[in-house]
Amino acid sequence: MRRTILFGSLVLAMLAWPSAGTSKKRAVDDGPPPDLMRIHVIDVGQGDCTVIESPEDEDGDRKILMVDAGESSKEGNEARDTIEPYLRRRLDDGPPTRPRVDVDYFVGTHYHKDHMGWPKPGNDSGLFYLYDTTGVRIGNILDTGLDYDAAGNLDGVYREWVASRNVEREKLAFDQLGEDRQIDMGPDLWVEVLSVGAQVDGAPDRAIKRRWLPTTSQNDFSIAMIVHYKQFDFFVAGDLSGYFHKSWGNYYHNIEGAMRDSLRDIEVLRVSHHGSQWSTNYSFLQHLQPEVAVISCGKGHHHPNEFTVHRILGWENYWSGWPVGSDIYQTQLVDGYIYPEEHPHTGRTQTVANGHIVIETDGQTGYTIWYEGLDAGVHYELDRSPSYTDIPGKIRMRREGNTEDMPIVRDAEEVDEHQLEDREGSRWD
Repeated sequence: MRRTILFGSLVLAMLAWPSAGTSKKRAVDDGPPPDLMRIHVIDVGQGDCTVIESPEDEDGDRKILMVDAGESSKEGNEARDTIEPYLRRRLDDGPPTRPRVDVDYFVGTHYHKDHMGWPKPGNDSGLFYLYDTTGVRIGNILDTGLDYDAAGNLDGVYREWVASRNVEREKLAFDQLGEDRQIDMGPDLWVEVLSVGAQVDGAPDRAIKRRWLPTTSQNDFSIAMIVHYKQFDFFVAGDLSGYFHKSWGNYYHNIEGAMRDSLRDIEVLRVSHHGSQWSTNYSFLQHLQPEVAVISCGKGHHHPNEFTVHRILGWENYWSGWPVGSDIYQTQLVDGYIYPEEHPHTGRTQTVANGHIVIETDGQTGYTIWYEGLDAGVHYELDRSPSYTDIPGKIRMRREGNTEDMPIVRDAEEVDEHQLEDREGSRWD
């Protein structure tokens, strides 16, 4: 691990910050150099919204990929109050007299309001608000393609909205490398799709038995993908589950384990399910080996969970047993857990930004974690090569029809129901 602190005039609400290094004159609000990819983790409270901004093309334009646009509560409208103003300030593509924000691709990881918003007469939120907002253009809408209702009630509402408004949307495909790829962010940038609707890349069947679908949480169907830019890799997967359990009457399954053959070491993990106890399992961390973990969380569910924080800060190398861990950066701290010092075995820390988090990288030398509106950041060097330019060999073989060793999640009926009784109704949902 190699970290350099880039101090500005103010350091925002953080804990156990490492020793100071060199200074950085350019503020993140000045905009990145043309060869940088930029990732915006927008602070939407107990919701998710991630915006990925490609490097400039030969015409000076940047492609924009938005992953989720959620609200934090029944009364919240973060799309109106936070996301739209942020996009206009940072990503405005129009002239001063006619502002316009072009979102080339919108990926809805799953149908929960804290990731998609809600269509409400006169007060649409999330995607539904942005879609109708003057001066914001939503281009290609990509989702799980689910045509049945899992646990949760936005499934049918979303389908009705699509039908009534004649909205063009597509199911996100696994192959994003060929000529027919749905997401084209320019050269040297590739979106690898790992899981869609509880299907994992290369496997013909869902990792959830069909009889459990009506009582399965929408979280299990979350889209999981890795954005690769040269040697830099960023994982994002909505509310993907990593454990089998039953909570609030809904079943969760180990989808993280089902896609294990797709997992390779990365730099930044966008922690699933706001740092919930039921995501980001230990084996998953050992396969991904992230240097940095970013959490979007707010009030209401005690996120991030204590056990998840300990796993992220203290995971060990699978082969050597050496403690490695990941540094944590999170948007808020309301009722979740905070580790008050450096981890004793890994030296990793948990930092609260109290706002938006921005990641910049040239894909070759390093990446920098910035804080909204501050001339400050932490720089991490990239020391892994070569870049990932294709899917793993095991996945390629399975796509070609070799389904031996296909990862299957254990069927729910194989689990003793008594093991679930103390988990049902858990406040860690």
